[in-house]
Amino acid sequence: MATALDRYADAAPSWDGPVVIESHINGVRSKEMNPNTPTSYDEIAEDAIRCWEAGAGAIHAHNTSFDLLGRDAHKDYLRTWQKVLDRHPDITWYPTTCNNLRLLPGEHGLEHVALLNDDGGAKVACLDTGYTLFATEQDDEGYLSGPTFGFDLAQTAGQVRMLRERGIPMVFGVYEPGHLRHAMHYVNRGLTTPGSMWDFYLIGDYGLTAMEPIATNGVPPTLESLYFYLHLIEQARVEHPWYISIWGQGALDDTSVLRRAIELGGHIKTGLELFYDPARNPTNLELLQQAQEIAREVGRPIATHEEARALYHLT
Repeated sequence: MATALDRYADAAPSWDGPVVIESHINGVRSKEMNPNTPTSYDEIAEDAIRCWEAGAGAIHAHNTSFDLLGRDAHKDYLRTWQKVLDRHPDITWYPTTCNNLRLLPGEHGLEHVALLNDDGGAKVACLDTGYTLFATEQDDEGYLSGPTFGFDLAQTAGQVRMLRERGIPMVFGVYEPGHLRHAMHYVNRGLTTPGSMWDFYLIGDYGLTAMEPIATNGVPPTLESLYFYLHLIEQARVEHPWYISIWGQGALDDTSVLRRAIELGGHIKTGLELFYDPARNPTNLELLQQAQEIAREVGRPIATHEEARALYHLT
């Protein structure tokens, strides 16, 4: 008897519109991991402009310190993004979250997003619905260490409430299957916003932040993992577009998952926030162009900036 996963494996290529390819240009990865990683205000601005002008459907970026919260984070972001907006006032971009360990009672972690929505051109927001263990290293005996990242139920509820009040599209970062089930609570009750989207994290050997192959969370970047997530969102009562992010995968010699996602109507997030390979140091532009070339080989059109904005329900 054919399973749900078999249905996706056997499905012919089909899509309703062009593929959106976003550039996620930086994160907690450092220049030690890749010297092309933008970390300064000018470097982040230059990479954002470069990828936008090369056709990225949106830019996602961190500021210079994940530890900054609220108005401090807002001010730090603006030192980059005012330069970008001066050149491209219509750019579609969105910030990241923050260091959850520094939040005070009553704070939800996206206070800076509301401020950037007011005067920084940010019209989309990340929403991470759960905790994740970020293994970063192991000692000589094999014991792991690394931070825990995520938001509890009350913090997530505060984020959803604020984003709904402002009509900001939500990017549900699905690090683990349980994150999807948490997000599905809000999706199935009509508590999301137009333009919201699923972002399936498919996590390779180097995980989310490690420099050695010690991935300990998520599902691997395989076709079976992709089909599993697509099966789960069949149960959603509100349909949202879906994207994939491949983290810590390495050289991307095997592009089968990216290709299949494009064939099945999904969208792609790429860039140096995601990528790590100790033997290769690409730029954000090179990673964007690689994804664009895969889309051309598949035969699916690449979304223009206007088409991407329409998918996000941005005016």
